[in-house]
Amino acid sequence: MTDRIEAYAAFARLMELGSFSAAGRQLGISQSTVSKHVAGLENKLGVQLFTRTTRRISPTPEAAKIYEHVQRMLDAVDTTHALVKGQEPEATGLLRLALPDSLGRSLMFPLLRSFMNAHPMISVDAILTDQWKDIVAEGLELAVTTATPSEGSLIMRTIRVFEWWVVAAPAYLSAQGTPETAIDLESHEIIRSSRTATGRVEFDSENGRQVVQLTGRLYTSSDEAAYQAALAGGGIAIVPSWLAQSDVNSGTMTRLIGEYYLPAITVSVVYPQTRFLSRRARSFIDYIVAAVAAPARDTPLKSRR
Repeated sequence: MTDRIEAYAAFARLMELGSFSAAGRQLGISQSTVSKHVAGLENKLGVQLFTRTTRRISPTPEAAKIYEHVQRMLDAVDTTHALVKGQEPEATGLLRLALPDSLGRSLMFPLLRSFMNAHPMISVDAILTDQWKDIVAEGLELAVTTATPSEGSLIMRTIRVFEWWVVAAPAYLSAQGTPETAIDLESHEIIRSSRTATGRVEFDSENGRQVVQLTGRLYTSSDEAAYQAALAGGGIAIVPSWLAQSDVNSGTMTRLIGEYYLPAITVSVVYPQTRFLSRRARSFIDYIVAAVAAPARDTPLKSRR
């Protein structure tokens, strides 16, 4: 029975890492032992689990069909062993997830490094994209998003709510003056990006709403690029607070008209409601929520509409 569990563990790591040598390193066994375990499992099940060439190892449809069930079984075995020893089970394997491009670069990647340090048996494949459509079909365990996904079978857990900030470098403000209200932005050079693409922006405040028409000679689809241009003194930018927080705290950038605000940005992690959530995925979710001090609640998306 022990040999069979080891064979399933070798299969799972090979599915996740795509390399006999990498699977062996993570399991603490030789590459040839991994190969032997997988070959024995194929003989036992009577199906081919991987196609092998000199350059690539690819899972077969049969392997993809059983992987989730194997992972569930291995998690149960690890939990049992850990409980008997009075220990916490260790999260292992490859975590594939999607991160929004700007948020991923600015906030999530530093957290990924510390997460991996805390969980040395987990590897991470982080895809920077805002355009994923189907978590399961794209081979992801979870995704961090700033939008409400259209899939009704997903669970959404809020990580944190961020604001849009109006910011500028002190050098720009010294040369061009400091806007005091939202309407004052109309007379300034605005570096437009995703939130201000059309130029027309509606600010709310305790004194009511102000609709402003922003103008500027530079437009970019990237909030990061707009922020860097503003940081260099090229104008005023309206960007997610995660881009500007550090520089505003240090005085390198100045936050403007803070009493005027735009709809907030809700950052959430989503994962399939109907699929087994691995220990590594649960560990990541708990770590990220704690790291950014977010409220924690799981709610099916379809009940949020």
